[in-house]
Amino acid sequence: MKKKFFKEIPCGAQVKKAQKKYLKQIAEIAAENFSGLKGPKDAVKWVSCNFSAFPRMQYFVAITQKGPRKEIVGYILWVEKGGFRKESVWELEQIAVKKAFQGNGIGGELIEKSFLEIKNYLKKRKSFLKLVEVTTGTDNQAQKLYRKTLGAKKECIIKNFFRSNEAIMIARFNRPPVKS
Repeated sequence: MKKKFFKEIPCGAQVKKAQKKYLKQIAEIAAENFSGLKGPKDAVKWVSCNFSAFPRMQYFVAITQKGPRKEIVGYILWVEKGGFRKESVWELEQIAVKKAFQGNGIGGELIEKSFLEIKNYLKKRKSFLKLVEVTTGTDNQAQKLYRKTLGAKKECIIKNFFRSNEAIMIARFNRPPVKS
């Protein structure tokens, strides 16, 4: 029996794997939060392409439900780098929360709960997590969140990347012990 992946967030939202029917809402949140995706058509195209690259690219969403209506209030995109290796490298490619819901712990829950799912996915395919890469603006307060939730540390700065200087943060993980 397949286990459903849900986690309650303080504002009443749940984290779960994204489904195709959520792509338009994910694109709207992306366009609201990332200046490079301001056009709704471009944002939908970008999100749809990424979603189609599963399992290499995996979206998770934070959902609230009011009556029969579900609303996506945030999302996270994880990307596997360099092939399906035994020692797996992932990037936290994108995370965004609707502006009206920011400051409620949704970003942290999206990272923590989706990260557990990524690790479970790796365990099923007999791989392990070597490191996680995060690229973020040098002035982005989210660096604190990445340190807290992933243990990521700033490794370098790339000047004039996207809209400004970007920090590359890396979280490194130990190889699991070999069972004899």
